Amino acid sequence: MILCMTPFAEDLNLGKAYNEAMALLPEDGWAVFLDHDAAWTTRRWWHQVREAIDFRPDAGAFTAVTNRIAPRWQQVGDKDNHDIVRHRRYGAERTRVRTLLDITDTMGFGGVVIVISKRAWSGVGGFVDGMLCVDHRMHFALRDAGLRVYLLEGLYVYHWRRANGDELPKETPRAKDCPCRGREGMPTVRLQLP
Repeated sequence: MILCMTPFAEDLNLGKAYNEAMALLPEDGWAVFLDHDAAWTTRRWWHQVREAIDFRPDAGAFTAVTNRIAPRWQQVGDKDNHDIVRHRRYGAERTRVRTLLDITDTMGFGGVVIVISKRAWSGVGGFVDGMLCVDHRMHFALRDAGLRVYLLEGLYVYHWRRANGDELPKETPRAKDCPCRGREGMPTVRLQLP
């Protein structure tokens, strides 16, 4: 079973909301989390996720490329254009990219899309509390448990991500002790999907 969800918490504890959602899955289930300010750009997204899971069922997690995100290796497209028709065309073009980029040893993915199995989630003790950096902390927990994390380079989502300057409130809770800041190189290990 694969469930696509957009959990949210009024108290901004996204980690807790993710954990509550994961608890609903059967033991062999997978969750696809999509940020509240993101949109799928094709109808193929489901097939792309399914194909990645079938190809690497032992993966810790998968994520997608997008237009507005901090990790530069995860950013593609025009970050300042918000014409959804253009983004849908771009998403359709990206479906021809048939690779998974191994991003395990990076400073953490931006969680605009998180595809994770209940097995991996349970094995690392779930998401940490907070709003900001819960995605990074999950990335590091999976890596530290010996699981690989992949970027589906052909899966593109549109991401609004504070495009109109609407910054998050200063009191937005950040996951504690997140080592996601700093310079990093570009990951280079790619797997070709069948």
